[in-house]
Amino acid sequence: MICLFLNTMEHLNQTLADKLTSIAVLQVQTAAKFKQKRMDDIAKNEEYYYGKKRKTLKGKFSINLPVMSGFVDTLLSKIDDPPIVNFGYTDLADLKRSLKVSSAWKIDSDTNHGNWNFKDRCEKKLAIFSGRGITKYFAESDPKYKSNLDVIDHNNFLCEPKGGGHLSNHSFMGEQNIWKTKTQLEGDIYDQTQVNKLFNALNTDDFKKNEQLYKEATERFDSLGLDIESNTYVGVPTVRFIEWYMTHEGERYYLLFEYSTGIWVRAHKLSDVFESNEWPYVSWATNPDAFNFWSKAPADDARPLCEIMDVLFTQTINNRQKINAGMRGYDFEAIPDPSQLEYRPDGLVEFKLAQGRRIQDAVYEFKTEGLDGTIDLMGIVDSLLGRKTGITSDIQGSADEDMKVGVYFGNLQQVADRLGLFNKSYKEAWAEKGLRYWHGLKEHLTENMAVKMIGSRGIEWDDLTKEDLRPITEFDITITGGSSEERLNEVQKREKKESLMLIQKDPDLKMTTNLNWLRTQILMVGGYDEADIKMAADKENEGNLELFSEAEQAIQDILQGREPQINRGANTAFIKYIMDFALDKIDFGKNESDKKEMQKKEWYMKLMEYAEAHVIIAAENMARMANMMALNRPPKEEKPEEGKLGVSEKVDVREPSPETPEETMSMSQKISGVFRGMGTNV
Repeated sequence: MICLFLNTMEHLNQTLADKLTSIAVLQVQTAAKFKQKRMDDIAKNEEYYYGKKRKTLKGKFSINLPVMSGFVDTLLSKIDDPPIVNFGYTDLADLKRSLKVSSAWKIDSDTNHGNWNFKDRCEKKLAIFSGRGITKYFAESDPKYKSNLDVIDHNNFLCEPKGGGHLSNHSFMGEQNIWKTKTQLEGDIYDQTQVNKLFNALNTDDFKKNEQLYKEATERFDSLGLDIESNTYVGVPTVRFIEWYMTHEGERYYLLFEYSTGIWVRAHKLSDVFESNEWPYVSWATNPDAFNFWSKAPADDARPLCEIMDVLFTQTINNRQKINAGMRGYDFEAIPDPSQLEYRPDGLVEFKLAQGRRIQDAVYEFKTEGLDGTIDLMGIVDSLLGRKTGITSDIQGSADEDMKVGVYFGNLQQVADRLGLFNKSYKEAWAEKGLRYWHGLKEHLTENMAVKMIGSRGIEWDDLTKEDLRPITEFDITITGGSSEERLNEVQKREKKESLMLIQKDPDLKMTTNLNWLRTQILMVGGYDEADIKMAADKENEGNLELFSEAEQAIQDILQGREPQINRGANTAFIKYIMDFALDKIDFGKNESDKKEMQKKEWYMKLMEYAEAHVIIAAENMARMANMMALNRPPKEEKPEEGKLGVSEKVDVREPSPETPEETMSMSQKISGVFRGMGTNV
């Protein structure tokens, strides 16, 4: 894996870099030793999933039932939907910015770019085995902007043993098995003196060498019968590095070094690599433990039951084998050639019987009793596996198709309850990824990005610019969808909808219900956010949220000394929004010697001038809208005047809308008159 962050950055001085690397080597040893036993247990979980053949005595069976694979794949199928990351606004001026950033996330994460949905499924699958989903996010701008999300193998990840369940509290962490060729190390971001020093020390050949820290990553291939260690030829000198992040004397650092020699090729302050100074790794736990990062996993609970199922089934098969091909004893005097006892078609067996003896007396078969109740016992274990994990036969899809809907919802509730604990930690991790994505955009987006948004005129394309990456306030990152818990919310929403319909259909209930509350609930069930619901409750609101956001942005521009552009889509609500702000928020005195008061007065005048500049535009837009509404309105029918029109003729009584400049000017004067009544000079 190649990690590019910034094109040019300063390396630490030689003395400090060497000191940090020597500390990092010891930290790697500590972290690897601490997690070793846990990795062994996780490897067993994976062995059961991949069906690794276990050693057994000659003539004995060792059966690997696909119990673990069924458990893992079914569990994954219930949580395989990707989450939706929303960048919300807290200041109305940031509405369009938040929409653009949310759209940029969708573009960078879609199948044609980062394919983060696939990576999300891979992360979840590893988390089922290990209890930990781990990813690394970073952006780059060489040669152009790119957003990267990498899934990290738990075998390769190392962290502080006493760091606890959240990575932000760890003082060191990193990733091993970072392979780089000699050609890749010729880039400007690597210290070439150190690179030459490394290759002189290693005298490396054309193969990737196996080391103890590399062993864990190869065991997964062993389970599938793949010999990775004998097939690692790449044709060029290749070195295995460790990418390390650490805190030393209150400062965070980034290192890339070769473990066996302790030679670094990159050494920087973390803030030179990531301006946010945040660790690039994000992790979530299936079973969170505040004091232990390597906490238990769902597969840990399933493995003992898988072992029991394998043992029970294997014993039954071996028992049947003994019954069908059991051991026998024979009288060597009666049967001189025992090899003739082996089965042959139309075979003959020579035997000599003493007087008074029967052939039954010459051969004895050792009896093996059958194992009763094995199937029942396996059924009990399978049922226990379902009850303890929430993955029952109904959820797996084997339930009766005619079962009641309520039963299905009950099963869904069970799965949601089981996975809900995972989901909370998982959602928090995706919010952290969203924050790192936002930091990456600010740092590396050097050119405008075309983004698709749903605006007031439907689907629109716009540019995400550097200006958009400077919001008034920080974005509010929220995570929705992506789990059984969200599907359960749909069930609850349906039940709410049915209750609201009952209220609306019953006149007595509707009369005694708070109508404002009823309207709010209907819109909430319909998926409208709080801002839209508030707008619906305001009958005097003639505009829309997007137009108000543009008005808010114009206000912010004026307050910051910038000149906002004229808004060609303005209406009376747009003008009123700006004037209301000037009247309600800008309170200045008449003391002209006070600079603060003079500044407020200047803001007030500029806001009023900007509002006045839109009066004619608003009148034109309102006239155009009125004309369109008149054309779309069906004509009224009136009784024709006798003698003038035939009986079948109709009179179109639609009133014409103002179309001439004089009529538009008249409307603008009316608008100005309305605002003059508010106590302004507009």
